[in-house]
Amino acid sequence: MGRVYVNGKFLAQRGTGVQRSARQWLEAVDAWLDQGRGRSSWVLLHPPGVRPPRWRAIEARTVGRAGWPLHAWEQWALPRAARDGLLLNLAGSAPWFARAQIATLHDAAVFDQPQAYTRAFRWWYRSLFRHLARGSGRLLTVSEFSRQRLASALGVPAGRLEVVPNGGDHFERLVADRRVLSELGLAGQPYLLAVASANPTKNLARLVSAFGQLSSSAIDLRLVLVGGINRRVFASAGGALSTPGLVQAGAVDDARLKALYEQALGLVLPSVYEGFGLPALEAMSCGCPVIAAQAAALPEICGEAALYVDPLSSDQLAEAMARLAADSGIRNDLRVAGRRRVAQFGWQEAGRQLLELVEAAASTTSD
Repeated sequence: MGRVYVNGKFLAQRGTGVQRSARQWLEAVDAWLDQGRGRSSWVLLHPPGVRPPRWRAIEARTVGRAGWPLHAWEQWALPRAARDGLLLNLAGSAPWFARAQIATLHDAAVFDQPQAYTRAFRWWYRSLFRHLARGSGRLLTVSEFSRQRLASALGVPAGRLEVVPNGGDHFERLVADRRVLSELGLAGQPYLLAVASANPTKNLARLVSAFGQLSSSAIDLRLVLVGGINRRVFASAGGALSTPGLVQAGAVDDARLKALYEQALGLVLPSVYEGFGLPALEAMSCGCPVIAAQAAALPEICGEAALYVDPLSSDQLAEAMARLAADSGIRNDLRVAGRRRVAQFGWQEAGRQLLELVEAAASTTSD
């Protein structure tokens, strides 16, 4: 029987799509392991001070010293603790030196969109990804788009990367917290929603500009922005976003986010670059119509269940928002299509795929 260690650094990080993916994959894997579907023992290694989820089959173990920076913990304490097994990294980063490991590279944005990141962040992740690609460990990614872009950037065959997609059904068991509507002054108020970190690739400045074009119309509408910013990672996206009708909600918990999805006229996802596009599936699972950019992985993930726009055209963005807000027929059609689309992306199936890949690698490692 092999031993699988999981890099638990993501538990100490601010939650974004990458951290959510790691949690949901592991929750699904834990359920499969609890049913006796695995042969290896799984141990989550996490930094001190972290409260890990309570899983049935995956053990949680604290390693390293309190007070270490997360980067130092990942590069030194983690690989030492995992030296007698296979290390699974799910959130983009990984140790430079590890005896045996699997790394998940969610996208090639540090190569394709270098202007979006600080110089230090760009240099480190480009170097790390190239190093991992030269090694013998398995590489995972989340979409065919990301597989092709990573293969090109790293100079490796596309078959070097295995695709394990995200799921979109994680809000189904969650009770929505509708208090957020009164907290943000949205009770009874029609609004569109955007869910994104302040990464320049999310195209929020152009979205706000396009929304501003609607302010002179007769449409009584708000635009709600949900998300945070990490200036140690992302380069400046310009000045503060401001226009009449804009509501900046900041980071919200999942129960409040579900309520915002459920009550919105639609989600607007105008990103110029996405390795997957998890908010689109979240919205669809909550019955929220989606406007998406005709760019990167979004057409692959959304299929026919989105109203597409050129993300570089403010006029198209404004037209799509006005159309969705005014036409209940289009909203209903997109809700139905979205429900069908998200049903193709379940975390249970994603967890099964991940478990099979990891178990096969672990058996080879222990031989």
